[in-house]
Amino acid sequence: MTLRPCIECGEPADGPRCPEHVRPSSPKASAALRGYDAAWQRLSAKARRLQPWCSDCGATADLQCDHRPEAWARKAAGKPIRLADVDVVCGPCNRARGAARAQQTPVRGQQTRPSRETRGMTPPRGVSDPRGEAKFEKLTDFGSIRRRPANSELATANGVPR
Repeated sequence: MTLRPCIECGEPADGPRCPEHVRPSSPKASAALRGYDAAWQRLSAKARRLQPWCSDCGATADLQCDHRPEAWARKAAGKPIRLADVDVVCGPCNRARGAARAQQTPVRGQQTRPSRETRGMTPPRGVSDPRGEAKFEKLTDFGSIRRRPANSELATANGVPR
């Protein structure tokens, strides 16, 4: 193995740090111990089934369920986490959100996550790329998804030639 300089002192080392500067490992607690129990798994699966794309970038791979900080306050108060308390995002966007939250120091009562124009929105049927020119409708009841007519369809419906 090639030796590299320790990032702390510059001495040759097998890894990023020499034996003197190696940090002790702290294994992560299990998902269940961190609050991701069976109820969370069901809620996450349901949210991803209802919205199979990332709310931030439109990706359809590596989807995860991101919770608002208020969701954990509900759980601590003995209330269940609801669909309204979570958002479907891809892995990279979820990690970016987590990093942004870690850097923020919210003032009491301040919203900790920026609002997005597409959060809670659904693309019209037949649109494969939600980042395209499609107009979005607010998804309120997770029931029927209606497509807004395009301007050309409105013109034809009103009797105006295209």
